[in-house]
Amino acid sequence: MTVVSGSGLLGGVSIPTGRTFTLVIDVDTALEEIVDATAVSTNTFTITRAIDGSIAQDHSAGAVVRHMAIGRDYRDANLHAEATGSYNDGGGNAHDMHGIASGEGVVVGTLKTQTLTNKTLTSPTISNPTLTGTPSAEASIVFEGATADAHETTLTVVDPTQDNTITLPNTSGTVTINDATQTLTNKTLTSPTISGSPVITGLSSAGMISSSATPKDYVDSILGSATAAATSAASAATSASSAATSASSASTSASSALTSANSASTSATAASTSASSAATSATAAATSATSAAASATAATTSATSAETSATAAATSASSASTSASSAATSATAAATSASSASTSASSALTSANSAATSASSAAATYDQFDDRYLGSKTSDPTVDNDGNPLITGALYFNSVTNAMKVYSGSSWGNVAPDTSNFIDKSILSGKGALISASGASTPVALTAPSTNGWILSGDSATTSGLAWIAPNPGDITGVTAGTGLSGGGTSGDVTLNLADTAVTPASYTYTSLTVDAQGRITAASNGTTPVTSVTSGNTARITVGGTSTAPTVDLSTTGVTTGTYTLSTITVDAYGRITSASTGTAQGETFNPLFLMGA
Repeated sequence: MTVVSGSGLLGGVSIPTGRTFTLVIDVDTALEEIVDATAVSTNTFTITRAIDGSIAQDHSAGAVVRHMAIGRDYRDANLHAEATGSYNDGGGNAHDMHGIASGEGVVVGTLKTQTLTNKTLTSPTISNPTLTGTPSAEASIVFEGATADAHETTLTVVDPTQDNTITLPNTSGTVTINDATQTLTNKTLTSPTISGSPVITGLSSAGMISSSATPKDYVDSILGSATAAATSAASAATSASSAATSASSASTSASSALTSANSASTSATAASTSASSAATSATAAATSATSAAASATAATTSATSAETSATAAATSASSASTSASSAATSATAAATSASSASTSASSALTSANSAATSASSAAATYDQFDDRYLGSKTSDPTVDNDGNPLITGALYFNSVTNAMKVYSGSSWGNVAPDTSNFIDKSILSGKGALISASGASTPVALTAPSTNGWILSGDSATTSGLAWIAPNPGDITGVTAGTGLSGGGTSGDVTLNLADTAVTPASYTYTSLTVDAQGRITAASNGTTPVTSVTSGNTARITVGGTSTAPTVDLSTTGVTTGTYTLSTITVDAYGRITSASTGTAQGETFNPLFLMGA
């Protein structure tokens, strides 16, 4: 399409690659047509015709062309403003929304509650997250805790070489840490390997029976041989008891030996006294002397026996002392073994309790999450997933209405977005209204012009900074009358007229015309009245048929038979028609025209 001034039509603006300018031809006429201009070279535009429901028309040279905004422009702006993702412009054309194509979701609002799918968050800081489905992390998850300080807890996984699944049980408790000192309660360890010096507490001979689940069976499950441990403990106790008995026996033997020694010493003293008395009395009475001598002999024998008994008693005392020392040593070793076994059992019990506490804590955390987010449901629930009363702020996804809902404490309602940054569509009071701004973050509406064809112009004096103005296509400086025209001028009101020709104004019939190059009649005259009907003067000779506008005239047939006649005899009527004919007979010499030629 070629115009008088391409720069004037576009206001000196060029059309960037990939952009489209809207032009309207024959504005506000029956021939109005909307076209899209995608490129311009001086005054020639590359266009696509019949845009936005208009129809391709035949336009004359000099048709008015304007650069205008059409309904599509306002419709696209409103569709874009109201769209949350890819949208259709109403003409079957899909448009991306900020890079989001069809089927790729909606725009994410920073303050809007939304569910994000297939998103990668690089080094994010997430406060109180709610995780559903199967979340994954490439390296670590960092927990700040209740206090924002320099200390955090980092949950890290080793780069896996296979698919691994770690399941948290449905219970409350604390996670057991491998290198931490913790107490385990109600834990079953299957075929464990326990190194170091385990200490088991809470064990007694009364508890070490097969019918007691605590502690015997528990120790069995930890150490793999509670019976052997009980046997060893019983053997140690027996050894200690035997050692104590041996020590007591040795002590008794030592005491008896000491008593015997004392008795022997007393007997020796008595014998010595008797001997002295006998010696003293020997002079007095021979019988007494003899008796004394016998008594002395007996005393000597008793003294020797006493000395022998004393030696044996000393030996027994030494042996008993040695046995007592060995028994004490065995008792000490048995007590040490029992103490070590008790310590190991106590440590194992502590670890089991810690594991149980960790598991219980994890289950409690999951239960809290499960009470907060109830998952997908088809209707408003009345209790949580455990059958307990709902808590304020509980969430669930309604799969029927495709909406996230929140519990207020008494009823369910849709999660509402923060509309503080939305533009209220009610400010658009009617057809053709535009959205502008009176200042930063302050939308204002601009109503459509009341006069067709007015254009939009910047105006700092108005609230919106815009104003509708009448178009100013420019002034005509002069009009020159061309061929076949008269008049013209360079100022004021200018009149153009068709120039007169030589033809006389009148009505002509069956006219002969002469027309010049401008289509004007330069000569005209009446013609001859045409034949309007045909009538036969003698139907015996001429017949008339056909129609009044296309008559058919034929000679009527005569009595002659159609054929070829020789040496014929014919009859001709007054109109030169042969009315009869017959073949004749040759008579005399044959006429040879060659004779006439002197042959």
